[in-house]
Amino acid sequence: MISFKDLRVQIDESARMINEKSVDTFTVGKDKLKAEIKKNGSKYTAYVDGDELDEFKTEDEARQGIKDFVKLMDV
Repeated sequence: MISFKDLRVQIDESARMINEKSVDTFTVGKDKLKAEIKKNGSKYTAYVDGDELDEFKTEDEARQGIKDFVKLMDV
């Protein structure tokens, strides 16, 4: 059975994802991980393999953040 806290987190995440618009999708790293940049308001959110990485001010910063993360993790 799912707890109330888990349900609330799922609802918050899904509501936030509705407002996001996909800006760019590409693959990175040796393992060809799926990377995606989404825009929510004035912020750009970077995702690597479906997991949220961070929020950035510009699309270029988000792209560079994804590349730096993958390089750092040696994936």
